[in-house]
Amino acid sequence: MTIKVIEGDLLSAEEDIIAHQVNCMGVMGSGIAKVIRNKYPEVYDQYLNEFKGKSKIELLGECQVIKTSVGKYVANLFGQFNFGGDGKKYTDEEALKGALISLKEFAVENGLSVALPFKIGSDRGGADWNVVYGIIGEVFAEYSVTLYRL
Repeated sequence: MTIKVIEGDLLSAEEDIIAHQVNCMGVMGSGIAKVIRNKYPEVYDQYLNEFKGKSKIELLGECQVIKTSVGKYVANLFGQFNFGGDGKKYTDEEALKGALISLKEFAVENGLSVALPFKIGSDRGGADWNVVYGIIGEVFAEYSVTLYRL
């Protein structure tokens, strides 16, 4: 496995795809999701479009990849159903794993590099970082991924 940790801003990543965890409620109101929403409004628009014709629970575990107007890809990883700022655990590790698998498959098929936020699913999602880091290591065992830590 090749996991590289870099001190820096995920949105300034050199990698082709920047991925982050999203909820299944149609809200990108805090953390890196809010920053992505503000920088790439088309990503938020496509995120909302993903809800059309599907129940919210169907989205859990999906990976939605959007090519932005500047050529950067953003991957919305539906790794949590709900959200809250109350310190509870919202990340569903199996859903996050499924979304990461889909992300890796897309990256491999298209020859693209991947960047994730350090502590994805753990900072705001409440999951144990050691568990999530293990999942990342398992999914990306034969493909490089870079984690960006502020």
